[in-house]
Amino acid sequence: MTRNFNHNRMDLNRRHFLKMATAGSIPFLMQFPSLATIQDSQLQDDIFALLLQWCDALLPLQIDAPDDPVHHGMLRCPACGETAHGRCADAAYPLLTLARLTGRESYRQAAFRLIDWMKNIDQPDGSWTNELDPKSWKGITVFGSIALAHALKYNRSIIPNDLQQKWLDRLSRSGQFVFDNFTVDYANINYGMTAPYCLALLGRMLNRPQWQARARELAHQALDYFSQPSHLIFGEGRPANKRSPQQCLPIDLGYNIEESLPTLLHYAHLENDDTVRHTVIQSIASHLQFMLPDGAWDNSWGTRNFKWTWWGSRTSDGCLAALLSESTDNPAFYTAAQRHLSLLRQCTHKGLLMGGPHLALHNLPACAHHTFCHAKVLAEILDSGIPQPPATLPPLPREQADGIIHFPENATWLAARGPWRATITSYDWLYKSNVFHATGGALSLLWHPLTGPIFTASLADYIPVEAHNMQPPPEAGNFTLTPRLEATIDNNRFSNIYDLNAQITSTDQSGQIQFNIQTQLKDAKANADNARCNLRYSINIDSVKFEATAISLPTSLAEIRLILPVISAISEPIQRLSSNIISIRKPSATLKIQSSAPIQIDSPLTSRRFNLIPGFQTIPLSCALPDNPSQSLKITISVET
Repeated sequence: MTRNFNHNRMDLNRRHFLKMATAGSIPFLMQFPSLATIQDSQLQDDIFALLLQWCDALLPLQIDAPDDPVHHGMLRCPACGETAHGRCADAAYPLLTLARLTGRESYRQAAFRLIDWMKNIDQPDGSWTNELDPKSWKGITVFGSIALAHALKYNRSIIPNDLQQKWLDRLSRSGQFVFDNFTVDYANINYGMTAPYCLALLGRMLNRPQWQARARELAHQALDYFSQPSHLIFGEGRPANKRSPQQCLPIDLGYNIEESLPTLLHYAHLENDDTVRHTVIQSIASHLQFMLPDGAWDNSWGTRNFKWTWWGSRTSDGCLAALLSESTDNPAFYTAAQRHLSLLRQCTHKGLLMGGPHLALHNLPACAHHTFCHAKVLAEILDSGIPQPPATLPPLPREQADGIIHFPENATWLAARGPWRATITSYDWLYKSNVFHATGGALSLLWHPLTGPIFTASLADYIPVEAHNMQPPPEAGNFTLTPRLEATIDNNRFSNIYDLNAQITSTDQSGQIQFNIQTQLKDAKANADNARCNLRYSINIDSVKFEATAISLPTSLAEIRLILPVISAISEPIQRLSSNIISIRKPSATLKIQSSAPIQIDSPLTSRRFNLIPGFQTIPLSCALPDNPSQSLKITISVET
């Protein structure tokens, strides 16, 4: 029987509500024993507040058009126009959780309408499709099944019995589709690593022991997709085990940490599979080396970084539940969850999670996909509980790092000296032949605690690899954010960021980290014009220095320039101190760029260039390299308080 809702409870103070929930004053919560682990923490309070904010912003996006059954009940997307995000019904789970926790009928009815709308993407074989087109991708069935199963698992008390049975019958069909079709290499590895949890969860709910057996089989096959020596998941690209000329594997941080690792860990917890659990925990710890002190995930190099959002990946679910579930034994995971939640809050604008820190500043709308995916994880945390925080929060691995860490599986180096954090990469495994993530010895990320990110990489060219899962770019296009060497011949761009054969050597001596890159300028079709350059990055406690030399300059090239797209919000004052010195006033410090050659500012000081990946405004600076191989361009970057 459905309980009667008290609409006034929506006004409860969040902390008072949470104390009630813990004490059992909300009786129906106590059917889930794991809620006994909930602590009255600020983190929990913040999670609840953010979930309310997100779901309240999703409600007005629901289409109310009973005469249009194809669209009635779905969520329109402020950013993607007429595109129907087939996974929008995943939002039914967090909406039902809030309906149960607050008593608000509007959440419950919105959830019912969303699940009813799913008939429009329903297929005879039990699958759901990613778009209204019945020929579109069916793999999302595994995510929709988990979301609907969670909606039932945690919220039966507010779902009518006949509707519960209808949803269970539908889960029987979707689960059979996953059982019949999914292998560990069904598609990119995130699908193969999600299927075990889906089958184990549905197998328990529907009494299908053969599904649970298949879940264990898939989970243990997935253990073959953890790389050596770094324990990173590979398989985000096809074929999954193909090695590049540099012996790299297809690895994407965003999908690994926000989808594959969390769902495989959920399987391990559900089925008490310690072998899988220990492997996953080890891998999470390895991936955590890429988290920046502000809670961002450094996916500047990933095979699928065309969906990188600074906080994660556009259509994955999020890392918070996985981090918190293992934080008792791994206290740094709690630190990571706390920092990451703070970043999600900072990137929320008008109630919706933006696809990067500067989208709102650039007057761009939010894609609803980010919010309805990540809301599920917040609901899951409230439903399953938050452990007691450690007495002392340890620093993140990258926060206390010093020196160089090399990841041979993706030809990427992390460098840390004093306050500076840098990423350098020559990763040569491309998701598609024309889709270039950062490579060619690029400095794909530079970060300082007083300024935040100074440089980040983007795609070399914004190509909608997954048009229905990527936000349309602004009319002015997307300016490439990756620091790079660049030359133009007949409107054709040649750059080191198209060079898959760059050679990198590194040293750490006398307090200075140094990277030396030998590279050739190429275009997006791998054509070269015999322009060879050397790049050097030197990282000291007080500065980061670039040195660029044109070793060979063909007559067809007028000049080679070093392009430095410095991350800078439109609100930050920029001052030209001389022809060779630029300063940018950040909220907590001043960033200074000094060059041995005149600095050209390739944009008005009152405007900014932008890229959706990972969502930053920049001021593009550039300097010409000397055409004499015995001379170098030298640039120093420092931070002053």
